[in-house]
Amino acid sequence: MHTPENIANLNSFARQEPPKSKYTLHLSKLATFIEHHRYLHAGAQAGDRNIIEVRRTDADIAFHLGISMSALEQCFAELIRQKVIRLRGAYQIEILSNGKLSELAHQQ
Repeated sequence: MHTPENIANLNSFARQEPPKSKYTLHLSKLATFIEHHRYLHAGAQAGDRNIIEVRRTDADIAFHLGISMSALEQCFAELIRQKVIRLRGAYQIEILSNGKLSELAHQQ
């Protein structure tokens, strides 16, 4: 039966944010890391500003971000799946969507 109380409960349930992935914070850390490198190298590179070079191993990046290797792999896969980045070679990352990268970097 649709009583006013039931409808109020349904409306408040519908307004709740969707549950966040267990990697949301890690994804934000990685997006921030990539954004930081983009800004560091923006003046140094005369070529395409959307391609950055990160001369660190995955283990170094994971340690720097304070996340596990498996979490880092999941986050890179998610950024690729969402078409935010593309990996180009061993150390190059192409940023496909600056706006989405920035949005992910600022979510908590």
